[in-house]
Amino acid sequence: MLRFDWNFLFMLINLIIFFLLMKRFLFKPIMKVMDKRKEMIDNQFNDAENANNQALEFKKQYEEKIENINEESESIISDARESAKAEYAKIIDKAEADAEKLKAVAKKQAETECENERRMAREDIANLAMEAAAKVIGANVSAETNSDIFDEFLNESSESNESEN
Repeated sequence: MLRFDWNFLFMLINLIIFFLLMKRFLFKPIMKVMDKRKEMIDNQFNDAENANNQALEFKKQYEEKIENINEESESIISDARESAKAEYAKIIDKAEADAEKLKAVAKKQAETECENERRMAREDIANLAMEAAAKVIGANVSAETNSDIFDEFLNESSESNESEN
């Protein structure tokens, strides 16, 4: 038969009291700490995930900016090349125009000098002819007659030069 022992009952009551005290003063605070720790860990995971998402967003924005900067730099380089080509063409055109002007001026100057030399040569020839004619005639005729003969000689020589050209 079973015998009822008072020690056993006290021990059972002590165990129940001990369990309730442990539950009240040990398990509840430990569970609170564990819940807080779990909540803190969950918050850290959420913060880490948010930071990761934000970093990915910043990376995406950075890559877009780099792409825009690359496109802009290519555009600037292209514009600079076009501008340089236009400036080069403008300089070449101006140089060609200046060269043509210099050629025209040099040609006109050469023609003027040539004409001056021809005129001076005709005058020298006319003076020599006048001197030769005066020696042949033996006497010097009037200045007016010399001038008429001189002009006639120049006209004849210029007509012969024009027919040769």
